[in-house]
Amino acid sequence: MLYFIDYIYFFYGLAFFLFGYSILYYPSENSIFKFAHDLKYLGTFGILHGISEWLVLFQRLDMSVSNEIPVTAVFITMGISYIFLLYFASRVLWGHARARLILFIVILGVPFIQLSVTTHSYLDANILVRYILGIPGIFLTSYIFAHPAYVIHGPVYAAVKRCMYTIAGVFFVYGILAGVIVPKGSFFPASIINEETFKSLFNLPVQFFRALCAIVAGYAITQILRVFKHQSDFHLLKLSKALEASGDTVVITNSEGRIEYVNRAFERQSGYLAEEAVDQKPNILRSGEHENAFYEQMWKTILQGETYQGILTNKRKDATFYHEFKTIVPMKNRHGQITNFVSTGKDITSRILFENELAKAAATDPMTGAANRLQCNRWLKSATDHARQSNSSVALIMFDIDDFKHVNDTFGHNAGDAVLINTAEIVHSVIRSHDMFARWGGEEFVILQINTPYEGTIALAERLRTKIEQTQFQNIGHITISLGVAQFDKEESIETFVKKADDAMYQAKKEGKNRVSVAG
Repeated sequence: MLYFIDYIYFFYGLAFFLFGYSILYYPSENSIFKFAHDLKYLGTFGILHGISEWLVLFQRLDMSVSNEIPVTAVFITMGISYIFLLYFASRVLWGHARARLILFIVILGVPFIQLSVTTHSYLDANILVRYILGIPGIFLTSYIFAHPAYVIHGPVYAAVKRCMYTIAGVFFVYGILAGVIVPKGSFFPASIINEETFKSLFNLPVQFFRALCAIVAGYAITQILRVFKHQSDFHLLKLSKALEASGDTVVITNSEGRIEYVNRAFERQSGYLAEEAVDQKPNILRSGEHENAFYEQMWKTILQGETYQGILTNKRKDATFYHEFKTIVPMKNRHGQITNFVSTGKDITSRILFENELAKAAATDPMTGAANRLQCNRWLKSATDHARQSNSSVALIMFDIDDFKHVNDTFGHNAGDAVLINTAEIVHSVIRSHDMFARWGGEEFVILQINTPYEGTIALAERLRTKIEQTQFQNIGHITISLGVAQFDKEESIETFVKKADDAMYQAKKEGKNRVSVAG
């Protein structure tokens, strides 16, 4: 037979269960409010507290079951629920570290409560749990909601203020109804201030008012979470519009690297529409300008949970290249597992091209288009360093236009400049793409060859001499060049190496010009 009190216990448990469920159902991971992430502990309290009241109901209805089993279950469930409540309040008020310390102290105190069970009864232990854990947990929670600065700031505060104060008041009253007014015990004050005394004064069981508190708290917390969700959705909407309007590319991939979202800037920059890019991997943009080791290092960085930043050369859908300053941030869930990668890219193509032009200008002779002496010195150092560390060969051709001063004096400096330009063009037509050609100074030029048989370098010098000799220069006629060829010895310095080629060139001039002289 069901009594009025049985219905109260059912709705009492249901109210707290729904209170907890409404909190845990809220997607706190997507919330912009830090407080929402701590609410899961308050929700767990509600669930467990509701279950503990249903266990009391079960105890009352099924008297055939040994009384010890449901009493023990009620004691354990209620105790754990109050631990969660106290932990929630501690995290919000004092931070995670102190909350863990309080939790550790509480766990250490459990044996003393068990000792009370051994000495007295589960009823007395139940009362101690309410006094030791319930009262501080409930009243601290009331304090938190009465001081919204712990919960929320800004304009959202006005929208939830009334509900905050409602929950604060409800928990304060509940602290009295559940923490102070306890079952009748064998010790003070439970022997005087208890549920039986309350019923005799108000002619209603205290559980009825506790259930009302749970119902009101559940409604108020639902309204607060609704505001939180609305604000989070609005924030995400603004963020989404900002991403779409951003001039920087935004790409979001899953943990396997498959694209889930791209913004309009990505479409404009890459030439791929969103529907073409989604479910593809970002390697559709791979240009071939970076080695595999480059991408391996990038993936190693982000898979370790670290942010990657660097410059990438990517390829558009139309096969043209562009340069991006890329930032890739791993996104993790509450368990620390990477769920997504968010990549942003700033188009720096114009900057890179400008820098390349500056670098080229700094390394190039503006008249002939050949490298200048500074760049040639860099090549010489790099080539000779590599030769010392390996078995590679390095050879140098140095040549000079014969009687160039006579050309300038007779035909003018403009004609002399034309000779220099035409000579450089002839050299470019003779040498290979990976040979290095530079203007050493005045009418002197050098050609640097790596990993080429010495005989091949000498043959190149002879071909160049012949072609220059056979060329008809406008308004001037024929000119000749004198060339010196030298091979690098790993034991010598760069200066010695260059001087050998220079000496060989001047030996060619002494021997009558228009010839190739090989350094001994």
